[in-house]
Amino acid sequence: MTEVDWHKCRFLESSENLKPLVQRRFGRQPSTSIAREIAACLQQGRLFYQAATSSPLEIRPLQQFYGMVGFSKALVIARHCRSLSTLRPAHGLKDISVPNGRIAELRVRIKDAGTFQDFNDVVAELTRICYIDSSTSSRSISIPSTKADQLCTIELSLREILSRIPDLESLYRMTFHEDALTHLILLEDVAFHSLEPLIENTPSWDDENFHIRIDVSERFSDRDSVKQIVTHLREKFPFLTSWRLVSAQRAWDHSIIRFRNRRNSGIDEFSEERLRPQEGGFEGIDFVNEQTVTFPLVEGFYPVAGGYTGKCSAISPVNGCYFSEFSLHYLALFLLSSLVRYRPETWIHAISRSVMSEAPADDQALSLIERFLDLNGSVIPGMVVTVLNPDEDRFS
Repeated sequence: MTEVDWHKCRFLESSENLKPLVQRRFGRQPSTSIAREIAACLQQGRLFYQAATSSPLEIRPLQQFYGMVGFSKALVIARHCRSLSTLRPAHGLKDISVPNGRIAELRVRIKDAGTFQDFNDVVAELTRICYIDSSTSSRSISIPSTKADQLCTIELSLREILSRIPDLESLYRMTFHEDALTHLILLEDVAFHSLEPLIENTPSWDDENFHIRIDVSERFSDRDSVKQIVTHLREKFPFLTSWRLVSAQRAWDHSIIRFRNRRNSGIDEFSEERLRPQEGGFEGIDFVNEQTVTFPLVEGFYPVAGGYTGKCSAISPVNGCYFSEFSLHYLALFLLSSLVRYRPETWIHAISRSVMSEAPADDQALSLIERFLDLNGSVIPGMVVTVLNPDEDRFS
């Protein structure tokens, strides 16, 4: 599990430290009694996560789930400054997995009320995209993800959930031999085409013109294959439909596709006049005297991941709904904790990597699950500390 600075979480377990920070984040200072309840939930969450670091895999998902529940309750109480006793005593989720099904096909249905819904609505309004402006100042734009009332009745398998969690893409592809439904995207300076994520550098920006760079594993060979790649990206990430194709370049064993925040309606981006060969790739051309419409970032993105983790990743929607990355973490942990509690023989069989005539091997997704648990063990505590302590938030 990635190292976490738990001292920053313990700092928030002091009600006197916590009260002014909650006011700065959410605009309202909790009473001392409410602050103590927040601190108690934070402490419980921390202790479960810390215990999980040295626990065997047989019980680790359950401990991390209870840790996430504790952190989730802390955020909900802090956001609304209401007592823990007012929270609904239910997860708001139902395990609808078929008996004797494979682990990757474990299935959850989202219900109408519970801790998940309360947590989702807090992190939904915190969803944002971060960037550096022309004065090298840190900026963020709020682009809320979908609220819980629109998620009710949605069903997802563990495989579908893991396919949408950033930083699992490579191992997901290795496991299931298909691309994940999330992808790292880089915002770039139009003039310099920086090759690093915007969040990690400070180029000269004009605050109006942006590029999105997406590196894909497919290598294009001609104009038609470029179109196929771009079409596939837009099918997975619909917000790219609004962005105009700028270029397609080859880079060793992959392709680099760039888009610009200019409207592309009414034009054929892939025509010979628009997309011209250049140095082994293709470059998009604007016609002379053509009026181009640049749109602001807030109009060019649907909710994305990475507002609190230092990266920007697109996530494919589910039935038109955009999940917060942190809600996806909650759903995955819920299913894995249910597996540990109610199907221990299935979980132990997978961990043992055994094969029997009456019980075929079910360890295909085991490495992916372990990687998710490691990721969750750093992402969620880090997010909670950043949200509750604006001093830790570079983009606050």
